[in-house]
Amino acid sequence: MSGPAPLPAGARVGSLRIDRVLGQGAFGVTYLATDTASGKSCALKEYLPKALAHRREGSQVAAVPGQQQAFDAGRVAFLEEAKTGLRLDHPNLVKVEDCFEANGTAYLRMPFLGGEPLHVLLQRGGTLDPEEARALTRPLLDALGYLHRQGIVHRDIKPANILVTPEGKPVLLDLGSAASAEGSAHGSEGYAAPEQSDPGTPPGPAVDLYALAATLYRCIAGQIPPPASERLAARREGAPDPLEALSARVPPQAYGRQPAIIDRALSLDPRSRPGSAAEWRRALDENEARPAARGHEDEREWLPMILLGVFVVVMAVALMYLLWPGGENGAGAAPIEPQAQAPYRSPEEEARWRAALESDTAYGYRQFVVDYPDSIHNDQARVHLERLDHQAWGQANAEGTRVAIEDYLDRFPDGLHRADADLLLNEFRLAEESERRRQAEQDRQDDAAWETARRARTTAAVNAYLEAWPTGRHVDAARELAAGLQAEREDARAFEAARKLDTRAAYQAYLDAFPRGDHVAAALEAIDDLTLRPGKVFRDCPDCPSMVVVPAGTFWQGADENDPMVLKKETPKRMVTFAEPFAIGVFEVTFAQWDRCVEAGGCTTRPSDNGWGRGDRPVIMVSWNDAQEYVDWLSGHTGQRYALPSESQWEYAARAGEESDWPGSDPSLVCQFANVAGS
Repeated sequence: MSGPAPLPAGARVGSLRIDRVLGQGAFGVTYLATDTASGKSCALKEYLPKALAHRREGSQVAAVPGQQQAFDAGRVAFLEEAKTGLRLDHPNLVKVEDCFEANGTAYLRMPFLGGEPLHVLLQRGGTLDPEEARALTRPLLDALGYLHRQGIVHRDIKPANILVTPEGKPVLLDLGSAASAEGSAHGSEGYAAPEQSDPGTPPGPAVDLYALAATLYRCIAGQIPPPASERLAARREGAPDPLEALSARVPPQAYGRQPAIIDRALSLDPRSRPGSAAEWRRALDENEARPAARGHEDEREWLPMILLGVFVVVMAVALMYLLWPGGENGAGAAPIEPQAQAPYRSPEEEARWRAALESDTAYGYRQFVVDYPDSIHNDQARVHLERLDHQAWGQANAEGTRVAIEDYLDRFPDGLHRADADLLLNEFRLAEESERRRQAEQDRQDDAAWETARRARTTAAVNAYLEAWPTGRHVDAARELAAGLQAEREDARAFEAARKLDTRAAYQAYLDAFPRGDHVAAALEAIDDLTLRPGKVFRDCPDCPSMVVVPAGTFWQGADENDPMVLKKETPKRMVTFAEPFAIGVFEVTFAQWDRCVEAGGCTTRPSDNGWGRGDRPVIMVSWNDAQEYVDWLSGHTGQRYALPSESQWEYAARAGEESDWPGSDPSLVCQFANVAGS
């Protein structure tokens, strides 16, 4: 099943002009479009499920028979995705700028970022190098941390849902799974966490960490991890895990601890994965040594010298003791008191402490205290922790954003400024809730105003909406309706003009201008009524002569040679056939009709009436050439072909189907049909 066709290039959706198709999936099409009002490019996503919809004439979309309920449910889910995106604002999440309904379906407008999906890049390049993998991981962790703090779980992270911009920035796409509890909520094979297959377990942030780890596994190892179902089956059977640890596949000197973190995030047990995106990010950052503060450099530089000095002093004291009179070999030696033994410090402990000083991170100091609870360095570690706590809070407080405060709490969940951070977060939540209520009320008023304008269906009502809500949710639909109403008015005016003229030419001109107008059927019916039929009387214009349609047929023209009253020029009698009907004037051309030709410049002669009067009296004093000018003018004036009747046409029309020489075979009746001299 091929599914409905996408919109062609040049099609309009409100103020947006379709340029080309960017991509097409099972449930929609994404276009590159141009806003004709601003000239800016954007991405436009159209709800167009292949199995549920078809495109009718033009741009309209409708559900296929029997699928209306499923189509409507999908459209609601599509709009829910849009609404989810509207309230999100993060540099590594796709930004939804607008959503609206048109053409019987729904649309979602986003900025056009360019670039390519990650799976396309991987198909071309195979894998990512260490720097590329690290550059991809951090922004995506930040985006996930932001989503999770909003109470949103993506549920379908995979390379196909990650766009890499021309600048190399990853952007997480497709929030449809986050907006709906159905469909792709189960994730994609190889990327879905095992708990996603359990309908009784609501997916939490841990499923996104698993999916991101699977995505990074694909980027680094070059293959998708085995499905979680296979890994669970192997564990139940006591077989080895079919997933080969990433840390065993890549050199640690190139990737550092990142493979080990990915292996942890791919744990089948959600509790064994990193506790949050922020925890993953900290572990990644702390693995990379950063230049330490000057105070620590001094500590590292002088520590060996201090230890050496202590050693020299101790050795000197010992030597003095051995050589001092009265010492071990001297008289009167005093007994040596036992000395307290210094705490034992292993080389591993000292190495870990040096590493903590070099990294100078909260994670490093905390982990050292946990691993070495009795170390002589613990007090110093706590001093450093307090210093970093104060620094982090100062930065977060200076930035003054919710993200900064939440980041501080992620780094220092039991920090010295936890109470202040909680108070600020509560203020943010109250402000956001107030803004949501304000926005909801504004949206309600906007919707009500639009519904009033839509039902009124008048230009005044639509313009009133646009004036009151210049940036409203329904501006594009209002502009589209206004344009439609204007087109309807122009259509009605054009048809009314044609109706007043009531000619075939006028109705045809209307059809040419409005081939899909509201009055096409009436115009066609009028043309049909004006079409030549035998006996039909018509006029092609108000100033034109009345014409009558003479049917096709055959007659005997002329007279019999044996008729004593026949002139020779009327013989011989011959059969004449008219294969097509023709029209002939019902009455003589009047002075008024002729004068109209003169006024229009079609006739050069203005004949005299010889005192008989003009107006509706038959025109006199004109020549054959004058008459030819008149019929030529009629042809140009009406667009129809006019000509002087031939002798055969005149006699055929005059006989009106009679076969005798005279009407009714009675010569005395001729005066009822024409003015005859001497009658």
